[in-house]
Amino acid sequence: MSLPLGLLGLLRYNTNTGYDLSKLFKESLNSFWHAQHSQIHRELTRMEEKGWVSSQNVIQEGRPNKRVYSITDKGNEVFNEWMNEPADLLCNRHNPLLMSVFFGAASPQETLRRLKIVRDEWTAILEPNTQKHRTLINKYKSSVPNGENESMYWQMVLDYGVADAKMIIKWAQDCIDKLEKELNK
Repeated sequence: MSLPLGLLGLLRYNTNTGYDLSKLFKESLNSFWHAQHSQIHRELTRMEEKGWVSSQNVIQEGRPNKRVYSITDKGNEVFNEWMNEPADLLCNRHNPLLMSVFFGAASPQETLRRLKIVRDEWTAILEPNTQKHRTLINKYKSSVPNGENESMYWQMVLDYGVADAKMIIKWAQDCIDKLEKELNK
């Protein structure tokens, strides 16, 4: 997946300014696909050049003018083609932590320290982030066309994130237990 496809997906819900798309991206997709505000604006320009989106300048009194983007028929075609093509689902990710654990015998104490950090950080963010995303899902399901149906899919992504976080916490704790047992021999 690439940033333009995420933006096309968001524009399928509503027309938006680049600023609002950036905010919406941060509140929805950013937990698994990162994009900076400046990247989003650059992509919108490229997407408009390709005919995937169109924009309209809106004159505002007492405030800066704004540019509102909407998805075009061509943009919908590109998005639908992507949705229907075979995907490299859950492809192999580069993971520096796994690399360091793989070579952990070179420094067992450092490996143990890193694993504790991972366990503690994931534990600390799991519940607040889960609650934050549930709140955002409820917020957007009432403001997006067909939001009640769409929110089921958003919830599925949240469920994946929660399951992934719990798995990482459990894995880290299992590794900690093994290392502590080995180091205390």
